[in-house]
Parts: sequence; C-alpha cells; structure tokens
Amino acid sequence: MDYVYEDERIPLQIRRLLIFDEICKLAKKQPDEIIHLSRFTELSLGVMYLKDFKKFIAFGGVFEYAETREEVIEQRIRVFPNDEPVTRALTVNLRQFTKPARTAIQLVWYWNNYVKNRMHAYVDYREEHFFKINDEIDGEYPPHKFHGRLVATARLPLWDDREELIADVYRDNEGKPRPERFNEKRLI
Repeated sequence: MDYVYEDERIPLQIRRLLIFDEICKLAKKQPDEIIHLSRFTELSLGVMYLKDFKKFIAFGGVFEYAETREEVIEQRIRVFPNDEPVTRALTVNLRQFTKPARTAIQLVWYWNNYVKNRMHAYVDYREEHFFKINDEIDGEYPPHKFHGRLVATARLPLWDDREELIADVYRDNEGKPRPERFNEKRLI
C-alpha cells in the first residue's frame, strides 16, 4: 500500500507533516499510549496523546550501550539467548524527542529541531533490537559505533539524510568494506 508521504514529488517538510498528522489522529483515538504507524516504525517513531493536557509528545529510538550486567538489566533485557549471562549489550530505547505540542505542525517543528544534525543509523535490514557483545572490547566492532545514534527507518522521511550523519558501520573511514571478521553474522 502506497502512502502519500512516500511520494518524493511532495516537498520533504509537507511529507513529514503528513506523517505526523496521520500518527496524531491514531494517537488521539488511543490516549496515554505510545502509538506507532506500523511494526516497522516501532523502534524509530512513536507518538503519545496526553488526554489530561490535550497535547502530543513524539518519541524516537536511541541506541544505548550497556557495559555492566546492572546496566543491561536497567535497559529491561529479560530474554537472554542460549541462557548465557549477558554483561554487555546494545539496545534501542524510546526517548522523548519533542516537547508537548498541541498540533501536528508544532510536533513537526520540535521533531525537526531535535533530529537536525544528529547522527543516526537505519535499522530496516536489522530489525532485531538486541546485539550481544559479550567480551568484545574492540572499538571497531560495529555495535560500538551504534551507541548514541538515533534509530531511523528508510520507510519514513524524518531524519536529516546528509551522508556524514548516516552510520555505515560495515565500512571503514575510507569507505572500503571491513574485513570478514566484522561481518554481520556476529550480530544476533
């Protein structure tokens, strides 16, 4: 199903407004809950309508890296693969990206201010939200480069898409593919 905001002939800011208008309508129907456009946007965008205040808040995903077992538990990781203890992990946590706003236009304004010039990584082909990193101390290992970046999806035109802001963790600084020891199979 094609959505109007996927039409690249429409100016970017209008497409963003269409997205927030649609998700605000959905959020208003289910107040005080975080609403997502689809399952593909769960890690990157959510909106909540605060019924008592009659305002919307937009949430976005941020990659967070936990060093200790306590931090892993704080990030609410409860399912451990193969029953192994996890001491280091990278997860996606939803954070408030905007101030409370009365309209979709205000929400777009606050969203644009938050994501402007922020580094991000697309997760469309890595839909899992958990990377196991036990005993990895190599700073070049890809998940270390995700930490602190915004989670983006190619399905929505909501992030600042300048080349220098998009994470390509599988290439080195010269743009060449990393050696095989850094392949994607190491990610769980």
